[in-house]
Amino acid sequence: MKKRKPRNLDVVVAEKNSEDRATLCSLIASLNCVAIPTCSGLETLMVIKEGSVALVLLDVDLLFSKRESALQEIRQIAPMLPVIMMSGVLTPALSRRLGERGAQGFLVKPIQRDQLAMTLFRYLL
Repeated sequence: MKKRKPRNLDVVVAEKNSEDRATLCSLIASLNCVAIPTCSGLETLMVIKEGSVALVLLDVDLLFSKRESALQEIRQIAPMLPVIMMSGVLTPALSRRLGERGAQGFLVKPIQRDQLAMTLFRYLL
């Protein structure tokens, strides 16, 4: 696989639900960023290893029983890469646990364009 040239605005959308993934990719494109859709933890890790990613939006349920290990694996590969967790429900306990494991932030689904814009520009500019 040819290695992609690094870009400052490449955002991985690691989301198992195809409709949610497509919606997020459209929102990201509307904010003049490049969305890189992935639907599995392995695919997400492969994209990150290419080194052309500025931020990861990671669905909490992407690897249902191993969601924290997916975050930990990302931390091992790219310790400084911002990872924003996405979930339909975000409890204080889940937020705290994922924050302790290296998540920089959280977005609650359904994700609104203005919330996404604030998050992207906080970490990409």
